[in-house]
Amino acid sequence: MKRIRPFLYVLASACVLMTGCVSNPATGGKSVGVGGLDGEKKTVQKNHQEIVKALGLYDDQATQEYVNIVGQRVAQMSELPNEEWKFFVIDDEAINAFTTGCCNVYVNRGLLVNLNSESELAGVLGHEVGHVTARHPSRRQARGVAASLGAMAAAILTGSNAVGQLANIGAQAWMSGYGRENEMEADQLGMKYMVKAGYNPESIGKVFDMFKSGEKFERQRAAAEGREPRLYHGVFSSHPSPDQRAVLAAKGAANVKETPDGGWIVRHDEYLTTLNGIAYGSSKAQGIVRDNRFYHADMGITMAFPRGWTIDNLRDRLLAFTPKKDSIMQVLVDKKPEKQAPREFLMTKLRGASVMKGEPLTVDGNDGYSIITRSGSPIDNGLGPVRWAVVYRGESAFIFAGASRSAMNGIPEADGVLMASISTLRSLRASEFPLAEPYRIKVVKATDKTNLSDYASDMPEDKFKRETLELINAMYPNRKPKPGELFKIVE
Repeated sequence: MKRIRPFLYVLASACVLMTGCVSNPATGGKSVGVGGLDGEKKTVQKNHQEIVKALGLYDDQATQEYVNIVGQRVAQMSELPNEEWKFFVIDDEAINAFTTGCCNVYVNRGLLVNLNSESELAGVLGHEVGHVTARHPSRRQARGVAASLGAMAAAILTGSNAVGQLANIGAQAWMSGYGRENEMEADQLGMKYMVKAGYNPESIGKVFDMFKSGEKFERQRAAAEGREPRLYHGVFSSHPSPDQRAVLAAKGAANVKETPDGGWIVRHDEYLTTLNGIAYGSSKAQGIVRDNRFYHADMGITMAFPRGWTIDNLRDRLLAFTPKKDSIMQVLVDKKPEKQAPREFLMTKLRGASVMKGEPLTVDGNDGYSIITRSGSPIDNGLGPVRWAVVYRGESAFIFAGASRSAMNGIPEADGVLMASISTLRSLRASEFPLAEPYRIKVVKATDKTNLSDYASDMPEDKFKRETLELINAMYPNRKPKPGELFKIVE
């Protein structure tokens, strides 16, 4: 969780209004755009600043450089080798990659964790390069997500978001696919580029298999938990794995008649060695959730939520909610105003709302203020009350919003639980700073006695620990690493 900045950020491909047509060297079809690539580049650079503010780049230079090197190698094989290509690792555990146009490509840290060779990474980056050369981003409208405090407050106050949307597990501004035709076109171009760069085109099939295994597991897990599956809708999710004909076609497009001298580049061991130590789940910059408690080393704070609640650690806020989603709490962080007391600060944020039961608040020796608005709860279609509170700590203002079903006295039914959770915000003790360190990937070598189940207990997931470990190693279901093979565990 980081400080909130009042802006609207864009995660999807930048849209450029189009006039005039030129031939596209990548696809042979028409390519359109204001000012050609120059107009697209300006929009891309503007969007980059918003993306960095909203999502953040992964704070590890070695990882950033490695991904950039692989991306450059693939991009140089495209129809735009002289453009200034840039490849970035986003500090996000979601499995995703996207591009905003010429010539920025982004890959999430979570996707890197789920890949198992440099060749697979080259396939993913080649796919995004293919979107750029085919000018798919320039044809597509950008999709924005309100990340500011004001927008989130408005969602609660007006009841415009159902609780299922507001407390969506893994809520992300996903980059959804471009449509089957464009995705297939990007597949073909990406495979051509990776082949020309010397990477084994069959590796892209392993990427597809990774997504399909994840979908299969999610369906099984959802059935066991009695809910609808939360399926991925981004890169590679909407079409089948390439068969041998597609691989041969990619080789043909790259004018490769036989295996190159020295063989195809795969680099499984080199990739895993590079990945060793990468954050798994939330990073240190985002804060760490362990059991029912949140820890943030940089901010020096910790906070507890009721046991049994789901804690969703998003980039810009914390969301915590009950299994039935009938109680929810949101935590945001803003800059503390210089000349406003907590009451004035909160009343300014809630200007225009009908309020009651305001009272001063002291949490861990810090001043605050709490109030209830008569309406705004997403659980009661905007008609029920919301518990609001702000606590000043150092230069920060922690803003809480909690809602549940309405009680007879006009306050949230779970108000006591919400207030108790707010009261747990405190400074980290010296002994707790290690708990604010993220889980990390560790690469180990298998022996003839190795069984993934022996390492599953260290996985931070509440359930399905072994299955999750199998998934990140492309060994789902029930496969074992071969003796001498490197594989990933989590510590």
